[in-house]
Amino acid sequence: MKKNRTLLNTTKVNGRLISCFFQKGGQKSIVFVHGFGASKETFLEAFSHKKFQSFSMLATDLIGFGDSNKPDDFSYLMKDQAKILKKTIDLFGLNRFHIVSHSMGGIIGIELGEMIPNRVCSFVNAEGNITAEDCTMTKRVVEMGAEHFMQNGFEELKRAIAQEAKKSHSKALEDYLKSLTAATPESMYRSSLSTVHESNFGNLLTRFVNHPFYKCYVYGENNKGVFPAEELLRQNEIPLFYVPKSGHSMMKENPKEFYDIVLKIINQ
Repeated sequence: MKKNRTLLNTTKVNGRLISCFFQKGGQKSIVFVHGFGASKETFLEAFSHKKFQSFSMLATDLIGFGDSNKPDDFSYLMKDQAKILKKTIDLFGLNRFHIVSHSMGGIIGIELGEMIPNRVCSFVNAEGNITAEDCTMTKRVVEMGAEHFMQNGFEELKRAIAQEAKKSHSKALEDYLKSLTAATPESMYRSSLSTVHESNFGNLLTRFVNHPFYKCYVYGENNKGVFPAEELLRQNEIPLFYVPKSGHSMMKENPKEFYDIVLKIINQ
């Protein structure tokens, strides 16, 4: 395993190459978990944030995404992604840590929190999947069917996102497209299947609420009132935060406000 004080590192877990950003800091540690089609670059701004320089931080490319291995024989189940992530965390010597997850990564965060609840300090869930209605792109991928997505659908998806990025002049979408291009049709489709299944049948809301450590949920302000999970979380007394002037990619669209919220939670 190659480790520097900060940024690009690689390690192997179960024979699979894992690419990650790692920063060795003080006792407080943060583990970042990216979403569907994304990569460790989702959280790149945290590693250049002055107020985060004292933390140990780890952001991995999940199996099938970014620069990590993309094996055809991996299940791409969220539970198995969490098992790989747990072993990666152990290799970097992070004993207790805060979870910051995004989108599909929210399911992995829930799984991880159940595996080692005594090691998790808090869980910041940034628009992570809670209910079936939270499946947007993943539902679209599953509805294409395996054959179509493998042959044409993935390219169609990338073209649609490229067009939207150009039309909206969105740097966040441009960054997402770069990460998406590194994924494979197989990793995308099978991850979609697991995400949609868990969002429909995984009882994610109850599992999230029942975690014994502090947990909260973060929305991009543009998505306030859009998803049914918001009211369900409120009814279960889960603290809700809203990042101004942002949507789903809040940590890219308004990194200052997003990381101010994360910092406030970690330091409370």
